[in-house]
Amino acid sequence: MALSERKNKLWIWKALCRDTGERNAWACGDRDKATLERLTGRLANWDVKVYYTDAYQVYAAVIPRGKLVQTQTEPPGIERNNCQIRHWFGRFKHRAVIVSKSVAMVNRTIALFARFRVNGDVFDILKVGKTEIKSII
Repeated sequence: MALSERKNKLWIWKALCRDTGERNAWACGDRDKATLERLTGRLANWDVKVYYTDAYQVYAAVIPRGKLVQTQTEPPGIERNNCQIRHWFGRFKHRAVIVSKSVAMVNRTIALFARFRVNGDVFDILKVGKTEIKSII
């Protein structure tokens, strides 16, 4: 079955800090206004000054005009993050057989990735320094 034929697609909407590259928030759901509103609601505490997005029309319906910049020049950061998450977890690979239909499991996977790879260090998992890891392996 081709990817476009799969039912119950799950979209992961992510927000990265443009300056630090840290993942601030994400929301899982459909590619619709309700999911974007959940994401922007989670970003309310961050006092976001500007949103850089692609040209998808839902952004203009949710994000105020003065804060929205729709461009194709800014997405490389988010695309790099997408590539990293596909590299680390089979469930996010295109045409992968490793699929969880549980939104809770997808959320947990993204949370672990954000904490230990994007916003932290994978060595934090083991609570050791990078130099000590050689003796463990």
